[in-house]
Parts: sequence; structure tokens; C-alpha cells
Amino acid sequence: MYQDAYYVDKRTGTFGDVFLAYGLATLLDSVLASFVEGDHWVRIRDDGAYYAIELSHPLQKEWVDKAPFQALVPYLKNDATDPRVTQTIPSNGIVDYEAERERYQQYRQAVKQKAPTETLAQQKPHPDFQVWDWIRSERLDYKKKGGQYVRCPYNDLVWRWQSLDPYFAENLRHILMLCAAPDGDVEAVETAWRKRMKELGVKVKSDATLLQLFNPSQGKGLNEPKASRLEMGNIKSFWLLEYLKAVGMYHCAVPRRVQGTDDRKTYALAPVNMRLGINDAVLAAFQDALWNDTAVRMDILAALRYTTCFLDYCQAAKEADLMAELFGQGPEDFVAGMHVTYYKSLGQASAVMNLSFIELPRWMRVESPNDVILYKEVIEEHENIIRNIDEDKGGYDLLVYYRDFLSGGKWKAFFDFTADYGPFLMRELDREHHWVRPFTTKNLEVLIMKSNEPLAPILESPGFRNIAEAIRRSTITPQYRGRSKSEYDIRYGLGQELKRKSLYNDEFIVALGDFMQSYNAENARVYEKTGKQYRRNILTTDVEDVVRLVDKYGATTVGNLLIAFGYARDPREEGLASDQTVRELTN
Repeated sequence: MYQDAYYVDKRTGTFGDVFLAYGLATLLDSVLASFVEGDHWVRIRDDGAYYAIELSHPLQKEWVDKAPFQALVPYLKNDATDPRVTQTIPSNGIVDYEAERERYQQYRQAVKQKAPTETLAQQKPHPDFQVWDWIRSERLDYKKKGGQYVRCPYNDLVWRWQSLDPYFAENLRHILMLCAAPDGDVEAVETAWRKRMKELGVKVKSDATLLQLFNPSQGKGLNEPKASRLEMGNIKSFWLLEYLKAVGMYHCAVPRRVQGTDDRKTYALAPVNMRLGINDAVLAAFQDALWNDTAVRMDILAALRYTTCFLDYCQAAKEADLMAELFGQGPEDFVAGMHVTYYKSLGQASAVMNLSFIELPRWMRVESPNDVILYKEVIEEHENIIRNIDEDKGGYDLLVYYRDFLSGGKWKAFFDFTADYGPFLMRELDREHHWVRPFTTKNLEVLIMKSNEPLAPILESPGFRNIAEAIRRSTITPQYRGRSKSEYDIRYGLGQELKRKSLYNDEFIVALGDFMQSYNAENARVYEKTGKQYRRNILTTDVEDVVRLVDKYGATTVGNLLIAFGYARDPREEGLASDQTVRELTN
């Protein structure tokens, strides 16, 4: 029982398991902090069927016997809280929810009014406010008719832990008994704890209701372990485990509202191999980075922004060890992604509508510090693109494609996204929405060549690059210049046409040939009319290159890449709307 690793079984497959793992890690970290002088750490490692909580120093019996009481989460107070309860809890263990809510609203108002940075810093809400507000959504303390006080289940767990302050060592010892090996016997430990409390003369229940806040797959309903009867009721569990879930929630959960609704989504980190201290530091940055948004776009931004926060942290010189650990791996080797639970508002309560998991990007392999910079630039570009797609105004399918690519690593979904993003981009440019930007060829190359090396010969082919440039100069380049100013026609629908024909090699070659012939013919007409050549002709060698690539890789692969790069922006084309720039590039 006194060892350097403890275990949390994955019993539900939801973030309830993760909360428990983080809660145990936090409790053990507090014990180490009380007895270990100097550096110490706690690491959470995903070992498949369970999480292993590894300690820098093995626990000792003396530490457990003498461990000082640790109040790991606060009691949330509101106007209906029983004053007799708050008198039994130290003031630093109580949070006035209404006061914190007022502070949060003042901050939001200051943001809307574009208040100075100093004012915003002073009014910044507590980093845990979103968690408190999430708990509040399940109704805090209240009074029944007749003046009887009722504690909400979360507060009841906090109060029970606090009221058993003198028996902290007993609670800790039974938790260690349960987690000393995988597949711990919860019922046996709960029985032993109940028996021990009885011996000590303590009258307290050993069970607690499973809250959907911590256990999204379990709630009130018709639940019976045997078919002997069927009654409506709550599911119960050992209360110490539920308390640890409440503790872990503060170290991995990021609840947010779905924009335009009262619904909520809660993102909970799924650790793979992460120290608790690093986790907390990255989480703090992530909480600041993620704001309320629409349902699908918030999933995407959550994954991208957490990855950015992680890479930012790795870049910090003080974490040179973590940077060294990152080499040869990606962020997903430290945090797999996030459990996502969608809570549908039903008025006074909410119901779980969906459980899902969104992975962190799996196309990163950091081989040097420079790779971190490159990947951050790629993520920033993708985030800027995603942010300008309105989910409620025709962008839903686009966002779903991108989410499938991001979370599932599906390249087909990414190419479906780029094929549809081209027309979307041209529509937005037609409305003079120039804040909607294309990908850049540089970052597309980083994305594809770093993660899909077999495709590198296609991107390096001069013929491929020249034809992609021809597509670009027939679509987004004249679009940026404007219809009236461009000497060339804007070819709407070119990307969709190539996408349709790319199912079969011969049809794709025919479609591409038609485009190349009309492209060169248009160049000739403009030259005849103006005496100037603004863009290069497609050469026979370019055609030969692409035909060879289609024979080797297939029309679908080559076509997808041509569309992606054809609707991307060449970084050399900064100031794309400038006539002079285009002329200089093409002459």
C-alpha cells in the first residue's frame, strides 16, 4: 500500500475516470508537498485499462499517519446556504458564488466597452469561475418549504470531507488501499471504511449520489443491478471516490456555454503521460484561450488552442526537460485529446445529450525547436481560417469536415474541406470580406510534407506547382483584384469540377487538359489585347509531370492536392490585390 505508483481503473470510459485520476494525483501531490523537501512531482500515465499515478518519492506509512488535513476544493456559498455549515468551514475554503458571478459580469461588460488593459487585469474573474458556474447550473444550496436547508450534492461532498477533518489519515489510508493495484475492490474498501468509522464512533454515510457533472453516463433513472425489481432512483457510489472526482474536475475540466443557447459543453483533458504541475500550468493558459463559441467550431478551437498552449509551454526555457521529452513525439503523446460532454438545458436542469472525444492534432512530430515554431504558425493559420467560418450561416459542413480531419486524422476529410473552402472563400471575397483568408502554400507544405512524406514528390514536382499556380491565378488572384480590374476571367466552380472528375484518372486528365488549353488561350487573348503577359503559360513539360504523377499516385490524390494548393496563397504574393505585385511576379 505504501509505494510509488497507484492506479485508477477506467470503469466508465467517460471523463469521470479522468476526474478520479486527477483527484487522486492532487491528493498524493499534497501529501508529498507536506513531507518532501525540494523537488517532487506526480505523473499521470495512461496504461490502457487504467491510469497509473506515479510519484517521485514512494509514500511512507509515517507520512500517511501524520498527513495534515488537506481541503482540496471550496464550498460554494449562496444566499440559501445554512450559516451553521459555513461556520464549520475555514473562510478560505468557502467561495461566495454570487460575488464571483458579479465580478465575472463586470469583466464581460468591461471587455465589451474595450476597457484599458489595467482595468481588465483588475477585474479578471477567478480562473475557476467557469467550473463554479457549471456546478451552479445544477442548483446550489436551497431552502425547502418550512425553512429546511438543503445542500447541493457537490457541497455535501465538500462538507463531509471537511467535517471528517480529524479522520483524514483514515480516509487517505482507505483511498490508498483501493488504488494500490488495478481493479481495486470498491465494495470491500467501502465496507472496511464504514466498519472503521463505526469503531471510531463516527456516524456518517459511506455512499453518495453519482452526479452527472462527474459521471455523464450515469444519472437518475430506472437502475437496478438485478431484474428482481425496477424503481426510479439515483445511483450510489463510495463517497470518497466522488469527492476525488470533484477535486480532479478543477485540474482538467473546461466547461463552456454553447453560443446563443443555454446549453453547455464540458471539455476534459485525457492525459497520456503528463506531470500534474505541467498540466496545471498549461490548463491555466488554455482556460484563458478558450471562450464560448458555437458547438462544432468550439470543438475545433479547443483542440487547436490547447495544442498552442502546450507548445508555448514547451518553448519556455525553464521547461527544457519537457522540450527534450517532446523531441520525436507530438503533443498527443502527452495529452490524447479531450472528452466532450454536451449538456442540453431543460430550464432548471440539464441533460446529457452527447458524449464524444476530440483528439489533439496527430500530424505533428517535433524533431527540433524550430519545428515547434513551424507548427505554431500552421495552427495559427488554421485557427484564423476556422474562426471566420460561421457555423450558422452555411459553414456547418465545412467545420464538420475540418473537425473530422483534426480529431480523426482523416486526410480525406481535410481534402473535402479544402475543396469546399475554395468556393466559400471566393464567395466571401466577392462580398469584400477580405478578413477571410486562404491557406498559404508554405504552411500547407509543412502540414503535408511533415506528416505525409510519401506525398512529398508530388509537391516537389515543377509541373504540379506550375499548374497549381495556374489554378490560383484563375480563381483567387483575380478575385482579390476585383472583377473590373482583372484582365482575366474568374473561374468559378473550377475546384468542384476538378474534384468531381478526380474519381477516374482519364476523366481527370481530360478536365485538366481542358483547363490548361483555355488558360493558355486566355493568356494569348490578353497579350494580343494589351501587349503584356501577366501570367506564365502552362508548358508541355508541366502536363507531362502531372500525367506521370496521376499514373503513380492516382487522380484523386493529385487532384486533391492541386485543389488545396490552387486555392492557397503563395507567401510571395503579400498584397495580392496589388496589380503591380501581380505583374512583377508574372513577368
